[in-house]
Amino acid sequence: MKSAIQTAQGWLAGLILLVSLAATSRAQPQAAALSARPPKLRALILSGAGEQDWRTTTSWLRQLLVDSGRFEVRVNEAPVGISAASLAGFDVVVDDYSGPRLGSEAEDALEAFVSAGKGLVVTCGGLAATAGTASRDQTWPGLARLTKATWPTNAAGVTAAPFRVFDLKVVRPEHPIMQGLTPNLQTADQTAQGLVLLPGAEILATTDLANPLLFVSASGAGRVFCTALGHDLGSMQEKVFITTFLRGTEWAASGKVTLPAEIAAPGPETNAVRVLVITGGHDHEASFYGLFTGYRDLGWVAVTDSKLAFQEDIRGKYDVLVFYDFTRDLEDKGKKNLRDFVESGKGIVVLHHGILNFQKWPWWYEEVVGGLYRLERQGTIPNSTVKFGETHLITPAGEHPITAGLGSFHIADETYKGLYISPNITPLLITDNPTSDRTVAWIGPCATSKVVFIQLGHDHTPFRHPAYRTLVHNSILWTAGKLK
Repeated sequence: MKSAIQTAQGWLAGLILLVSLAATSRAQPQAAALSARPPKLRALILSGAGEQDWRTTTSWLRQLLVDSGRFEVRVNEAPVGISAASLAGFDVVVDDYSGPRLGSEAEDALEAFVSAGKGLVVTCGGLAATAGTASRDQTWPGLARLTKATWPTNAAGVTAAPFRVFDLKVVRPEHPIMQGLTPNLQTADQTAQGLVLLPGAEILATTDLANPLLFVSASGAGRVFCTALGHDLGSMQEKVFITTFLRGTEWAASGKVTLPAEIAAPGPETNAVRVLVITGGHDHEASFYGLFTGYRDLGWVAVTDSKLAFQEDIRGKYDVLVFYDFTRDLEDKGKKNLRDFVESGKGIVVLHHGILNFQKWPWWYEEVVGGLYRLERQGTIPNSTVKFGETHLITPAGEHPITAGLGSFHIADETYKGLYISPNITPLLITDNPTSDRTVAWIGPCATSKVVFIQLGHDHTPFRHPAYRTLVHNSILWTAGKLK
């Protein structure tokens, strides 16, 4: 007779075997499902030159590809001189580059890459740098051979239609890129006129004026997809652009389309910082808003009048306020709501001309921001001054989470000098330019909230600069308590 211990051991061994078998049976369908999932396609984006805002557009294209779950993405911002070896590991090249020719070796390598069975996607920026200028296909015939498209040799023949809302006319609904898309496609964009398609180009969709927008072609064993949509970042955030760009890239890379027929812009994460961007009272470039796009950890909205922004209690709506406005004064109700926001521990980021705000409200510029651009002379103290187009070397003033990893950087921007600066600020960045106050970014003296002021930010030059973009992003996260 077996002992009780032997019986228990046998029972335990059987239980372990049953559990193991059950786990194996459960794991097999899961493993099968994972193995059935198509492997990610490898995409290389060419970027880095031209008059377009390529830092913003390329960043957005990369985010779209990665967030689709279908691609692994690399970016080359210096593609001149790329070789066959540097292209060998990819399935598709996305051409968002509109600068000078790449050189004969690089051009031959790209043509061979496509002819061997790989894919090429050419964006609006890749097709032509800007409306009204000649594109690279006039000096690089190989690009026209690949895209089967060209601009008129007379640059004056390339004109840009005004930004407008229009319907797409689908020409080939049966093509894999277009298959299943809703028949009523509407988008907003600024499309260039004068694009001439060569024999071998297959039009997928046109504008309501019959100008080609989406077209494909073959080169050897490879596939080429071109889109004339996406004139700027705003146009690239339209659902039609996102859907056709992603499906077109998948088709160019693999010859098949598995992505859905309707793809919206990726939204912010559920715990993203809620940001209210306040503008108004001062001219600024539309590219300013590109500072806040492409970040899943930010959910932002903009308002063009600070008086409207503070008509109600906004403490429950937003975590951080970004001031890029010029508001001389607020009525009492607005002042109370703004003060309640600050005293509740919420974040404040003031950019560039936001330092002109609330000239007659000492609590704001002395106790919260810690600075003010003086519009008027105050006794013996002269008014502040501004100078356009100055270059300066920006250097971190010490260690701080906002500037961690930035180092020094060189930038051209507008400078301010003679600001009121509180003795209680904590400097973040300093400059060597004599037309500017030495400290150009600081932590405000506010006792209840985290506050950052950044003098930089007049136009597209800093907006496109990676150091400035990082600086603004980090400032928002830090004032929200997300960056330690």
